[in-house]
Amino acid sequence: MREFKSYLLVFFSLPIVWLVGTSISQLPSSILPPPQMVIELLWEERSSLFGHTIATLKVAIIGYFISNLIAVGLAVSFLYIRGLEHFITPWTVIVRNIPYVAIASILIVTMGDTIGPKLIIVVLVTFFPLLANLKKGLRATPDVLLDRMRTLNASRWQVFLKVRWPNALPFYIAAHEIAFTGSIIGAIIAEWFFASEGLGYLIVQS
Repeated sequence: MREFKSYLLVFFSLPIVWLVGTSISQLPSSILPPPQMVIELLWEERSSLFGHTIATLKVAIIGYFISNLIAVGLAVSFLYIRGLEHFITPWTVIVRNIPYVAIASILIVTMGDTIGPKLIIVVLVTFFPLLANLKKGLRATPDVLLDRMRTLNASRWQVFLKVRWPNALPFYIAAHEIAFTGSIIGAIIAEWFFASEGLGYLIVQS
């Protein structure tokens, strides 16, 4: 409740600080526009802005869904396929450290202006926190619970569904707090390079 009140305080105080700042600032409105000017512009361009927002959300949601599928698949595979994690992990580290600008340049040349490159950027932005948290959650299962399932002669699938996955869920949900925001940011970044619509494209054009 206290955290919610803090968010409300920031939400309502920010426009006031903004308005006071623009009134006492010597900067021109083209650099620091007052909030009422921004609201008027958003209202005038509402139909165009809505269309661009939908385009960005489409890329973000599809890419986020793909990222979750890959992260869950790999995290589970790491548990049951010996040696797979040692093979995959170095590659994920390499890819994670490549600048997105460089990746975008390669994708432009190889795939052109299609939805594919945008989805790849979103997946790259969101995939790593999901995989890291899932791995941690699946392996944080208490040994007592695993031993109990073994005494009951449970199969691997039963152990996973009844013990490992429920234990990993809090870690997985925590990863979504970072990854979902990252999907929006990733979609906007991707639209800077290859798009004729979306919020990223709108930012570049303005």
